[in-house]
Amino acid sequence: MHSLRFSTLWAVLLAPAALLAQNVTTQGSISVGGGGTFLDGDRPALQQIQQHKKDGFGGIEEYRLVREAKDSVLKFNARIMPGDDNYLAALRFDQTDRWYVDAGFSQYRVWYDGSGGYFHPSDFSFVVFDEDLSLTRSKIWAEFGAFTPDKTLFRFRYERRMRNGTKGSTYWGDTNLLAGFSTRNIVPTFYDLDETTDILTVDVGNETKEDVKWNVGARYSETKLNDSRYSQRRPTESVDRTITTKDESKNDLFTMHGYYERKISESLTLSGGAMRTTLDEHIEGTRIYGTSYDPVFDPKFSRRQYHDEGYSHLTGSADIKQTVLNANAVYVPAKGWSVRPSLRFENLHQDTMSNPTITNVGNVPLLITALEHEEGESNKKWDELAETVEVRYAGTPEWTYSGKAEWIQGDGTLGEQLGDAGVLSIDRDTDYKRHTQKYSLGANWYVQPGLTFAAQYYFKGNMNDYKAVRDNTLPGTADRYPAYITNQDFETNDFNVRMTWRAALGVHFVSRYDIQKSKIISSEAGVPKEISSEMTSHIFAQNITWSPTGQLFLNANVNVGFDQVKTPALAFVQNGDNNYINGSVGGGYAVGKLDDLYVDCSWYKSNNYIDRSAQTLPYGASQSTRAAYLTWVRRQSENLIYTFKYGYVYNRDDGMGPINNFDAHVVYAKMQYKF
Repeated sequence: MHSLRFSTLWAVLLAPAALLAQNVTTQGSISVGGGGTFLDGDRPALQQIQQHKKDGFGGIEEYRLVREAKDSVLKFNARIMPGDDNYLAALRFDQTDRWYVDAGFSQYRVWYDGSGGYFHPSDFSFVVFDEDLSLTRSKIWAEFGAFTPDKTLFRFRYERRMRNGTKGSTYWGDTNLLAGFSTRNIVPTFYDLDETTDILTVDVGNETKEDVKWNVGARYSETKLNDSRYSQRRPTESVDRTITTKDESKNDLFTMHGYYERKISESLTLSGGAMRTTLDEHIEGTRIYGTSYDPVFDPKFSRRQYHDEGYSHLTGSADIKQTVLNANAVYVPAKGWSVRPSLRFENLHQDTMSNPTITNVGNVPLLITALEHEEGESNKKWDELAETVEVRYAGTPEWTYSGKAEWIQGDGTLGEQLGDAGVLSIDRDTDYKRHTQKYSLGANWYVQPGLTFAAQYYFKGNMNDYKAVRDNTLPGTADRYPAYITNQDFETNDFNVRMTWRAALGVHFVSRYDIQKSKIISSEAGVPKEISSEMTSHIFAQNITWSPTGQLFLNANVNVGFDQVKTPALAFVQNGDNNYINGSVGGGYAVGKLDDLYVDCSWYKSNNYIDRSAQTLPYGASQSTRAAYLTWVRRQSENLIYTFKYGYVYNRDDGMGPINNFDAHVVYAKMQYKF
């Protein structure tokens, strides 16, 4: 398989060389590079941060060819990087103002760390599978476009996207092996994904004319999922068992869209658009307990335990229809002024149903597995109208102003039913409304050449009202959720200011400060309205660039954030802090006519971990990551460039104990030839 892939890519890579003999202008480059890592510590954590394979990677990093003739342009790009599983072959040929073809294949790998939780009081963690996880993302495409004499473009495109491999999940399993402590969920879990999406797009439009622009098109996509999530409960105990959850879904999405824009006069431009989307989805799946992954359902499974809940023979469907209409205008009543009003309407209809067979293990001593067929249905209807007005003024050389107001009004209904054999455990209809307002003001002050201030403030309020007009669930029961929530409001105030200053020749500052305050106000049946959450965020960012000579430049930037979420449930969940600092320092120096040196250092630090493991769950994160790189670039000639790079990377994740820590030495080299 690999040899076939390599031979095919090499053939595609070298095929354009035959075109070089023609009387055309040709230019391009080829870069060959590779690297690897010497590691002391956790391999999956390194690969997730670096997104390179620890064992090494190398090959053709970039092959680029541009061939220009009098009335055509050919562009070809390729990449062959084994180790990182990174490949590309892309070809585009344009027959100027007549037609074009664009086709290719790309693939790359994304690494994940499959670690589970870490229990600090006992210095304990689990490794139940190889935590070196990764997904391969691939794409193939082919596109053809043709122009009519009046420059109308007809475009046809086919694309297939694939995602295959494994990645971690935070749906952790439980253990009772923590001496002196109750059950904790720290056992790692992972996904095994196999997903494919096919997309066909057709567009017709003309955007070359100054006074009229238009486009209409359709898009059809089909997605197939064959995903599994593998969990393990109580590993190494006598009741050790695994759970395999499968999602075997398929959906078809069809969208038609169009827009029309017309310049009525020098001061007025109108535009409008529409989109109609339909989604049909079919769902299948199972959740089965067993002694290994992918078991066959056995109601008398030897290690079954009380309340082991799963399901089988799940079938379901979803039918969604969405219509969106919008109208926009740009009005310039006078020099320096512009007014941009817009309207948007959305209508949504959603019907879903599912028919699983629920499996549930009864109490000791018999541990009888009960099978219960359930049917669930829901239907949602939603209408929403949004209005926006934006005003800008740039009438003076020193100042520009802008203001924007947005309003959204939406209302709908949600019906829910769940039961078996005509007996409904949930039979509920809910009316809900949403009102959103957002107001923003901004200004730019050009104090003098090289010195500019910008400021912006906005307020956003979101009010959600819920009313269960029919509900058969009883207060205090689990099925009552979320019907007891009657109102939830969100408020946000944000102010930010930025300064751009060229203090002297070769010295440039960019500074930014942002403060944001948000709160959630909740009302529940029988409970007075109260603030359920408050968050305050402060963010400061500073960038400095200094070029004291033509041979030397330095750059530094830092971002500091102070965030805290306050909640009345402090005794149970603690306040959530997200305070951090990250930054970088870098520079370059021209050692001589042929050689340049570059230095890059970066760091990230957070210290928000609250260890509540002994009582409940830990909160927050505390992590320190630092990296430093030294790069030497030798320009051997106008066509030949060598690059050598060495780096050191350090990572300490206090919230995960020692399991994700590492020290790494990174080496990399590249040769580039231009022709």
